[in-house]
Amino acid sequence: MKKLDIKSFVAGLLLGTLGITTAFAAAEIRSASLCDTKVTLNGALLPLNKPLISVAMEGEQNEILYVPVNELLESLGYTTHYDNAKNSVDLIPGNGNSRESASHTVTSGSTVMDFASHPGQLNIAESGSFQVESNQTLVLNITSDIKGGSVDFFLFGPEGKEHRITIGSADMAKEIPLEKGIWKYNCSGMFKDGGNIKLVGTIK
Repeated sequence: MKKLDIKSFVAGLLLGTLGITTAFAAAEIRSASLCDTKVTLNGALLPLNKPLISVAMEGEQNEILYVPVNELLESLGYTTHYDNAKNSVDLIPGNGNSRESASHTVTSGSTVMDFASHPGQLNIAESGSFQVESNQTLVLNITSDIKGGSVDFFLFGPEGKEHRITIGSADMAKEIPLEKGIWKYNCSGMFKDGGNIKLVGTIK
């Protein structure tokens, strides 16, 4: 098993946000390779767009696993914002607010998600859950003109079945049949060349 420690967490933040050259500029690397190690959060698989990197440093016996922590933090409800002028990474809580509606069953016509990217920020991170009865459908209406990246919307059913929608610079509408139970969603991505995205989900 590959070693993961606090050093890898910090460097992983640099790796995920700024790129591998900046992250390792002052270090002596013996080898580095992409790996398909999975990341779980409380036992549930955490979908990541970027692969993990296994790095062997000079003078160290164990390899260190570098994680794209920008994605990890966004999944936990943070926005990672790189300020080029200040050469700094700002972690902003709240943009990825977890919107919980699972305490009661939603009815037809209810809005279970309604969120958008924040002006001036080139990413989005939102998550939440809702509970439905049998024979209901989630209607997604997505407005997007983002550029230089994409956003992934994941919807997880009561039994863990995954629905994934990759959103680019085009509007779209989707209908997803729902099973009775609690559904969870996660929406995250970066778009370095600007634009905005808005997603509204209603039950019918």
